[in-house]
Amino acid sequence: MTSYRAALSAIVFGAALAALANGGAGAQSVADKYPERPIKIIVPFAPGGSTDILARVLGQKMTESWGQQVIVETRPGAGTIIGTTAAAQAPPDGYTLIVVVSNHTTNPALNDKMPYDALKDFEPISLLGRAPTVFYVNPKFPPQNLKEMVTYGKANPIPFGSAGIASMTHLAAETFKADNGITLMQHVVYRGGTPALNDVLAGTIPMTSATVTQALPQWQGGLVKALGVTSTERHRSLPGVPTFREQGFELVVTEWYGLLAPAGTPKPIVAKLNAEVRRILALDLGERVSAIDLAASSPEELSAFVKSEIERWSPVIKKLELKAQ
Repeated sequence: MTSYRAALSAIVFGAALAALANGGAGAQSVADKYPERPIKIIVPFAPGGSTDILARVLGQKMTESWGQQVIVETRPGAGTIIGTTAAAQAPPDGYTLIVVVSNHTTNPALNDKMPYDALKDFEPISLLGRAPTVFYVNPKFPPQNLKEMVTYGKANPIPFGSAGIASMTHLAAETFKADNGITLMQHVVYRGGTPALNDVLAGTIPMTSATVTQALPQWQGGLVKALGVTSTERHRSLPGVPTFREQGFELVVTEWYGLLAPAGTPKPIVAKLNAEVRRILALDLGERVSAIDLAASSPEELSAFVKSEIERWSPVIKKLELKAQ
């Protein structure tokens, strides 16, 4: 009987080892074959913004490396919820990705009900970069700096646009407004930063709070003024624009960009995507993304960062009594 049990145990143990080996080989083969068809990167904003530009540069480099087309699909609306919901509901096979920004971590506090969980319904792949906020204004806007803007805003309406409710660009402006008692400074809701910028250029509104990238060509061409940048030091793309701190205002805010996949995407595919992102971000990607401080991370680091941003901004959103519209 003892020898029979020993033989049976050996058979079971051997079968278990074989299953593990086959499972590992299967998982590895998934990554080896990936990608076998086009990949879609969802951008939950209107075309032309910094998120869209970064996604297209990333997709172009992936296409060149892997020989499979990477399609960028812009799906704006509902403060990025429309595009993000589509990503969360996509098959977890590595063929649908999404570039998210700060809205991903502010929307849970902004909305009483969410169609997805910002943490549980996604596989983090890598941080992509950061970019500070700039107050871009129409050239005819009277204030020439932030102090003049505070004085002006206490006596005159200042409608301003942003990338959307509770976007980092919106929160930067709302924080500045609250800290300085500018009651006549009011947010105008847009479906992305590009439509807001277009209205500043047209003179429909005097100001937009945007990332450096959003209006850099227009600033370089003199079509908009930049009153201040929310980085700790002057940004290399805007060397002549003083920081908020330089002008006496303690406001440091950066937009961030991250790449996610639907929850359940195989870990070997996540690892392969992470390695590809690291490779791409180490390249010279040219002027199109020069205003973004590119930086990769591990999936675990991005997961921890997303969680910390939710914990950081939820109390601020509640204090400002912001709600989705």
